Amino acid sequence: MRILARSALFAGLALTLALAQAPAPNAAPKKREPPPGPLKSIHVTGNSLYSAEAIVASSGLKIGQRVSQTQIEQARKKLQDFELFNSVAFQYQTTPGPSPQYDVTFQVVENQQIFPMRFERLGDPEAIRSYLQEHVELYADRIPGTEGPLQRYRAAVEAFVGQATPNTKVRAVISNDDPKELVVLFTPNIPAPTISQVEVSGNEAVDTGSILRAVNEVAIGVPLSETRLKMILDGAIKPVYAAKGYAAVSFPKVEVEPSKTNAGVVVKVQIKDGPLFKFGNVHFLGKGLEEDEVRSAITFKPGQTFNAEQMDNFRLELMQRMKRRGLLDANITNEMQVDDSKRAVNVTYNVMAGEPYNFGKLDIQGLDMTAQPVIEKLWGEKPGHVFNPDYPEFFLKKVQEKGLFDNLADAHADYTADPTTHTVIVHLYFKGGKSKADKDREKREEEQKRSGPYLR
Repeated sequence: MRILARSALFAGLALTLALAQAPAPNAAPKKREPPPGPLKSIHVTGNSLYSAEAIVASSGLKIGQRVSQTQIEQARKKLQDFELFNSVAFQYQTTPGPSPQYDVTFQVVENQQIFPMRFERLGDPEAIRSYLQEHVELYADRIPGTEGPLQRYRAAVEAFVGQATPNTKVRAVISNDDPKELVVLFTPNIPAPTISQVEVSGNEAVDTGSILRAVNEVAIGVPLSETRLKMILDGAIKPVYAAKGYAAVSFPKVEVEPSKTNAGVVVKVQIKDGPLFKFGNVHFLGKGLEEDEVRSAITFKPGQTFNAEQMDNFRLELMQRMKRRGLLDANITNEMQVDDSKRAVNVTYNVMAGEPYNFGKLDIQGLDMTAQPVIEKLWGEKPGHVFNPDYPEFFLKKVQEKGLFDNLADAHADYTADPTTHTVIVHLYFKGGKSKADKDREKREEEQKRSGPYLR
């Protein structure tokens, strides 16, 4: 009996193991990998910055070589490791037979966060670019800011510079020197020299003293950078010229040389004044002010000598007009279109009004319960009326001029604007002090004291 029981037990276990190892009735059979075979074709989809030929070459695969799925995956991973693509996938088709032919397609998604390259203090930028095109796999003029591409390009730039100056180390960083655009900046791995002096030549329309006063204020002591230097010249010298009607001033030659008296550098700027310009047409885009009203208030007319400062002052005046009408979020920008053929500057004002704000309530601080109701009654503005930001200070000035309160001085105002409800809370702050009447009386008494001896 025991022998029979053991036999039944072993038979049951064997049947259980056999069922466990057998495939499920509805399970799909595992797809077998095709055997190796010759590579018939390679295609690339999704690329725009990098050519299909360059991508195929960088994959390591070649038409005619024997490949397998494993080798295609290795090629895919190699492309992914360049860090130029957000993703790289592949698919393939094979012809039937013991040695199938492979048709492979790589599907790439290029990294769209790419930046232009700039080279400073390293020699001729165009020569560097030509060298990179020959020595960097999958070269492009714009590259991602990830570690892999930065190090490959940095090493290539270092090799180029090393041909002339061995052992020069190069660094690559994402630079925001230019607020309009981020760039990958390649420079020697040593601090940039600072500007210690600026010299100008060629200027006739503006005297040298005025130019140097404007440029030295922002240039002296600043680390040298091509972009920073261009911004300094454009931001300091051009406005000085534009205020006199010269809207096309240029800097045909800028040289930098080591200073003979300190560790900085001397920047030598050649200036070309260009012709004298006049105001051309004036346009207004957007809403918030009546155009007839605006045109009647313009402080300059077409045909007058162009003056950039006058142009911008009018922009500020228009913004203030809009804010007085409750348009606290109003903003106006101006654009200049230089017409060289007519030697005229056409001006466009872009008006962005926003929603009007209304007065909400008054918040008075520093007054007792007797004086506060008097101020509230004098205030006069009703909730819901369009808010004029000039009114609070105007109101306080009138209160002080009238000398309505004793011990009142140093009053000031501000306001809190709620952009969700477009309402304003006005805050009036009062501090104890002498009233205007007290100050006038003391002034008279002091004058009498000074004049007393002469009246005897």
